[in-house]
Amino acid sequence: MTTPSRATRPYAVRPASRRGLAAGAGLLFVLALAACSSPDPTLTDLPSDVASARPTISAEEAKFVLAAQKLGARVTGASVDDDIQTGTTTCWALENGGVNLGQIAVDGDDRPLPDSGDGLRTKQLMAAGVQAFCPDYDNQIAQLKLP
Repeated sequence: MTTPSRATRPYAVRPASRRGLAAGAGLLFVLALAACSSPDPTLTDLPSDVASARPTISAEEAKFVLAAQKLGARVTGASVDDDIQTGTTTCWALENGGVNLGQIAVDGDDRPLPDSGDGLRTKQLMAAGVQAFCPDYDNQIAQLKLP
């Protein structure tokens, strides 16, 4: 009795088929990741007064506005320029000042910013700035001790 050749065995898996299967699985994984990632925010994602005040807002700045809102800081058309400056200045200090977030989140007397009023809003804007403009420092947000 002769043994069927590899080509005629009904359940033979060839190495080429395995490579094709692995490539297909890899492609499905990449497509699944792409579906999970969120696109950059657009003007329509922002409050209308912010969109009117900054019609050419960058995606990074829009991410900042949305992050600030999630943290509880309301960004308006009147405050958006100053608020973005707070976020970008925070990142500049982290990247160039040799300091950490806890060291710059202080008042004029070097006391930590409070968890109320303008102090809290400033900490929220700083955290949003880190999230949007310098996410490499994201691990320092806990230093703000946001409520």
